[in-house]
Amino acid sequence: MPMRRAFPACRLRDRFQRLAAPRPALALAWLPALLPRLARLARLALFALLAGLGVGGALSPLPALAQGTGPDTLKAEVTYRALMFVTWPAERETGRALQLCTAADNALETAMQSLAGRPIRHLAIEVRRVSRPEQLGGCHVLYLAEPRPAWRAAIEHAPLLVLSDAAGMLDQGAELNLQVEDGRIVFDVDLDAARRAGLTISAKLLRLARFVRHPSTSP
Repeated sequence: MPMRRAFPACRLRDRFQRLAAPRPALALAWLPALLPRLARLARLALFALLAGLGVGGALSPLPALAQGTGPDTLKAEVTYRALMFVTWPAERETGRALQLCTAADNALETAMQSLAGRPIRHLAIEVRRVSRPEQLGGCHVLYLAEPRPAWRAAIEHAPLLVLSDAAGMLDQGAELNLQVEDGRIVFDVDLDAARRAGLTISAKLLRLARFVRHPSTSP
């Protein structure tokens, strides 16, 4: 039987010490180039933790357009995960349903239908279509595909999260605006408008946003 080569404990200790020894010159030389990558990795890890997407989710901070998956399906999924980090006034979270109302007839509205029945804390999502602002009673979330100036009076200051995927909708009353950027679904948040509506948006979600409008950045 061949004999295994044995290393004295002191030699093993010396090897580990050499491997663990800091190399300041090398570290400092690479540090500027590594900082953006480290920040991105921290963002990826945070999304994986929040969204629970497993290994696949850990590879991207927000879902990327992938094989056979359309952008509207991914936008609906981002919407669902974002809603986990939104809190409505206590009187609006009674009962068993969280009403996701849609005022559009498009592919994203169809994708939103797949969220019906999924849980948000103790509430289950109900999806219903509305065509007039008078029908907004009971809605927790409103999806708008385009500006609706005639609806602004009914929307402003209501405990309602207004969602859109049309460009520039933060200026048209939306608090959450989904967009496609570099093949990924990203989102912007109007925190000022959300607070006026009595909504609380978790800082964990805000850290994933592409842009957050605070009171100091409001037009």
